[in-house]
Amino acid sequence: MKGTITDLRLEEEESSSCTIYMNGRPVATVDVEFTVKLGLRIGLEIEEVVIRKLIAADEVVRARDFALGLLLDQIYTKPQMIDALEKSGFCSHVVAKTIENLEQLGKIRDEKYAKNWVKNRRSTRPTSRTAMRRELTGHGVDRTTADRVLAEIKDADETALALKLAVKQAGRYRMLSAHVAKRRLHAFLSRRGFDNETIGQVMRQILAKE
Repeated sequence: MKGTITDLRLEEEESSSCTIYMNGRPVATVDVEFTVKLGLRIGLEIEEVVIRKLIAADEVVRARDFALGLLLDQIYTKPQMIDALEKSGFCSHVVAKTIENLEQLGKIRDEKYAKNWVKNRRSTRPTSRTAMRRELTGHGVDRTTADRVLAEIKDADETALALKLAVKQAGRYRMLSAHVAKRRLHAFLSRRGFDNETIGQVMRQILAKE
């Protein structure tokens, strides 16, 4: 059943929020631009359910545009985008619909995010595959994707990195006894996530040099 828009009232003098009144009662609060875009005006006869559907559709469009704007600056994982949308005030239904649209458009790509993140991490603050796997999953990348990306790092590269870090760190232990220095170096590499086999290889190489 159709009703009549009896008022379009701004919430505050300088506010962009406008409350739609039908037959003298408020039915929804929207942005002023929304009323202009859809041609809503006092005296217009329209069903309330139609207004609510238009509002819902408009919110989906706004959420999508907001998300695409974020993606211009950086790559987002699915959990990161969900968090960004929720923090911006979009309801769960709109967030779910937006994520679905972004996935269909190929805009949510956890693997691309993971590859870029690993590349940046290895150039700025290199660490082991285990440590990076832990950080990636902490960023919302699923374990399977993280493993697939990290599998591209060869064992030889992992050992070379561990050796490089160990040599640099060993310089700080020169004043310590050999026993204490070895223990601390082993602990340092372990904290960085290197496995015992890699640590063993590195320790043997360092001892051989000594």
